Amino acid sequence: MRRLAVARQAAARQAAARQAAGGSATGGSATGGSASSGAAAGGSAGGSIEPVSPTPQAKWENVTSNLAGMASECGNLGRVSSHPTTDMLLVGVAKKGLFSSTDGGVSWKPLGTTGATITNRISSVAYDPAAPMTFWESGIYNGGGAYKTTDNGASFTAAGTVTHCDSVSVNFSDPARLLLVAGSHEQSQKLFRSTDGGANWTDIGKALPTGSGFCTTSFIVDAKTFVVGCGGWYGGAPGVQRTIDGGDSFQQVSDQGVAGQPLRASDGAVYWAGHQAGGLYLSTDQGKTFSRVADPNQAKSVEPIELPDGRIVTVGAMTLMASADHGKTWQPLADPLPFAPNGVAYSPFRNAFYIWQWDCKDVVLPNAIMRFGYDYRK
Repeated sequence: MRRLAVARQAAARQAAARQAAGGSATGGSATGGSASSGAAAGGSAGGSIEPVSPTPQAKWENVTSNLAGMASECGNLGRVSSHPTTDMLLVGVAKKGLFSSTDGGVSWKPLGTTGATITNRISSVAYDPAAPMTFWESGIYNGGGAYKTTDNGASFTAAGTVTHCDSVSVNFSDPARLLLVAGSHEQSQKLFRSTDGGANWTDIGKALPTGSGFCTTSFIVDAKTFVVGCGGWYGGAPGVQRTIDGGDSFQQVSDQGVAGQPLRASDGAVYWAGHQAGGLYLSTDQGKTFSRVADPNQAKSVEPIELPDGRIVTVGAMTLMASADHGKTWQPLADPLPFAPNGVAYSPFRNAFYIWQWDCKDVVLPNAIMRFGYDYRK
């Protein structure tokens, strides 16, 4: 009963946060815009959801299924994403496109069988909180950098001519979804903005500080305000940059490098994984300031997610880690990890965590996706 009450409270907090943001949810990276967000990353689905099947075993099981050994390229299986409102898991395989599972990973079927063909290496997914059938995909290397579907992945259209994107963020506070921000992969002072829903893009990267690192991921607060994360692994300066004039100028709000799409939680807090060494950073003022709430042993450089009861989950040194108090304390979840995962997702429809891994060879690993049964309500 306590878990159910907590879940209902989380749902109320999420609804209030959406209303305060003018409709913004965790679109993808829960970024007020991106797939990395709680919902996008398989995190907060908003309230108590009844699973569609019994909870799987509380042990790590291989659910790579028919994707194992599939021909691909470096980075092969790039992401697993749990749809926030539908019993559907989504994965991307470089050169082969997107696949979905509606049986918890027992089998995978191609998505996007009509319309534009996706061949990129998936980098992010941004779900529209007001339109359950709509989401955006971004990717790097082959093909286009951003795509949109309005029929839950049955077909896609290319979002303009932008290419090689580490992320795509959407302004969900605008019902028209006109503002999009896309970060270029491994390119300094390269950042794209669209003000017409992705039909056309403008490079605003020169407004970023000279010598900054790769500024590739972001979350959007409103039409004029968004925050961009920069990693510094190649020698450029790391940090977090914020604009209040739509990208014409930026102010550095943190000197800590971040990685992946941030999570915008149901209570409005923003969590961002630290770059390279790891750790986790928190903002409670829409990206004006950030503070560290987890060290590298508690949080590796992996996008965090949110469970439906409001707990934040990240990948720790040995196991998954969870916090119910904005990162003040952390507790281990599940068994020891079977490998160092590239990411984690949670499906409340399946009561299960999913982790994934890839390498730089040309086939999908035989154990690329693993599942662990976990009922957050108990």
